[in-house]
Amino acid sequence: MGPVRQLRWIDFFRRLLAGGCMALVFLLGVFAQSPALHQHLHGTAATAGNDGCAIELFATGVSVPIAVTAAPPAITEWRESRPAVRPELYLDSPRYLFQPERGPPVC
Repeated sequence: MGPVRQLRWIDFFRRLLAGGCMALVFLLGVFAQSPALHQHLHGTAATAGNDGCAIELFATGVSVPIAVTAAPPAITEWRESRPAVRPELYLDSPRYLFQPERGPPVC
C-alpha cells in the first residue's frame, strides 16, 4: 500500500472519529435538554438520583472536590524598547571605471 493510499485511510478514520464525537456531543445535548427523551432512554430503570448518568454529567458539569488555585501573574517591569538599529552600507567607488572584460570598443 503506497503512502498516498495510507494517508487517505488515515484521513478517512480521522474524519469518521470527528463525526462520531460531534454526534455524541449533539445527542448528549439533546437528551440533556429534553427530560422526556432522557426518561425514555432510561426506561423503567430510572431512579430519582441519576448522578452517574453521562447525560446528567454533561448537563450539569463535573465539580472537582479539589480546590483549584491559580498561580499569581508574574510581576513585570515596564521597559522602553529600543528602536532597531539598521546597519549602514558604505559603498566603495569602483576600482575601474569600466570592468576589464567590458572595456572601450576598439576602433
